[in-house]
Amino acid sequence: MPRRKDGMRTVAPVFQLYRFSDDDVVWWRLVSPNGRGLARSALALPSVEAARASVEDVRAAVGSLMPVLRLTGAYRWQWLLTHDEVPVVQGIGDQDRRIRCAHACRSFVELAPVTPLDAAVATFRRSSAPPVSARRTAT
Repeated sequence: MPRRKDGMRTVAPVFQLYRFSDDDVVWWRLVSPNGRGLARSALALPSVEAARASVEDVRAAVGSLMPVLRLTGAYRWQWLLTHDEVPVVQGIGDQDRRIRCAHACRSFVELAPVTPLDAAVATFRRSSAPPVSARRTAT
């Protein structure tokens, strides 16, 4: 397996589909070459087929999505990609600096069109309920 200059192993980026054991909706995320989640679908999707279609739609439209960087109340930076002001992609985690946040967003834009989709659907056990706003599903 290839290694970075700092000795860390790299992995091929991949889109993953997942759901939580207590819910029927499906999400997708892009796992970056450092093995961490880079971004996820902004809204839950009603089925595996809808999640696969969402990944394909994002791949095709990623260059036309509008990046939004925002400062949280805790003075951390988060990013989104929107279409007609509707969030489509949400960065995973937040950043301590605006420049790192912008870099994470650019990384997604560069990786998304060439990143394969894993055929498997992972199921995770939820440790806590997500905020109500995050549980809305795409129609």
